[in-house]
Amino acid sequence: MAVQWDLSAILAEYPTEYRPYRVEDLGCAGGFSGARFWRLHTAAGRLCLRQWPAEHPALDQLQFIQAALWHVTLEGFDRVPLPRETRGQAGFVRHGGRFWEVSPWLPGKADFRENPSVERLRAAMTVLAEFHRAAESFPIPDPQPAVSPGIRRRLEQLQGWVAGDLAALMQSVHHALWPELEPRVGRILQLAPRTTGDVLCLLSRASRVIVPLQVAIGDIWHDHVLYVGDRVSGLVDFGSMRIDSVATDIARLLGSVAGDNAFLRREGLDAYQATRPLSVVEQTLIDAFDRSTVLMSGLNWIDWIYRQRRVFESKQAVPGRLDDIVRRLEYLAMEKPS
Repeated sequence: MAVQWDLSAILAEYPTEYRPYRVEDLGCAGGFSGARFWRLHTAAGRLCLRQWPAEHPALDQLQFIQAALWHVTLEGFDRVPLPRETRGQAGFVRHGGRFWEVSPWLPGKADFRENPSVERLRAAMTVLAEFHRAAESFPIPDPQPAVSPGIRRRLEQLQGWVAGDLAALMQSVHHALWPELEPRVGRILQLAPRTTGDVLCLLSRASRVIVPLQVAIGDIWHDHVLYVGDRVSGLVDFGSMRIDSVATDIARLLGSVAGDNAFLRREGLDAYQATRPLSVVEQTLIDAFDRSTVLMSGLNWIDWIYRQRRVFESKQAVPGRLDDIVRRLEYLAMEKPS
């Protein structure tokens, strides 16, 4: 049973015009992060109340996320849910061992999957480029080009899988735990060894590439892009924001809206580069990020389900996520990276 939170105590920290006359409990809103959401109908318009998971983010990470959102907004990028300030001019409230935020309710729906088109794909990639342009002047501790932290982290993790953890993962799978997933998990475990060597080579090469680093969203895919018609009305969910190469965002979003379709991938990259041209070194990382995401997301899902025994509120969406991974893994198993 879900915990009943005293929202009035949280909202009392905000100006009176943010106090709702109607509240809609949206649960996890279809996501897997553990965050919960409420839609507030107030005198100031519709607002979103977000409860961050207990384990994430740490205080310094939340402050970094909010600072970056403030920065891009000041730079003219207004399609993010910038947190509203409390009466004490803070961007969040601490209550019940959680962080809470109130932000505007952005218009639109994350419905690319239901209504895909080249025009919408190009719009998403253009807006991502606009975000990156707005974020590139955000001050970071070490602004010098360097190896991508995300590439280095993935290489170390995949090396760990190859060194023996993959065998341990296979042994942890008990199909009686979730019978519906059995064919999907079996296919992922069958395909993973056939793609691991190629992905390791890609990551190894990418780990020697020096690239510019800046604020990156970290988990930008079609479910985090809102549309009104064919126009992108907003980007949501910045819980994975970090300092890295823009290639990590390009690979994540392009992989979700174009998959392995060469024509669509070309259209997406062209749209991005019309706003923010990519250097040669940035382009070299996109493939490494994309292919490693496909492989490692499959392994991570199996780890979360069978070893960590995570509980997902949006349980009905998990089989579809694994189906997407299987389709892309099957393509990777046939294609060799360039």
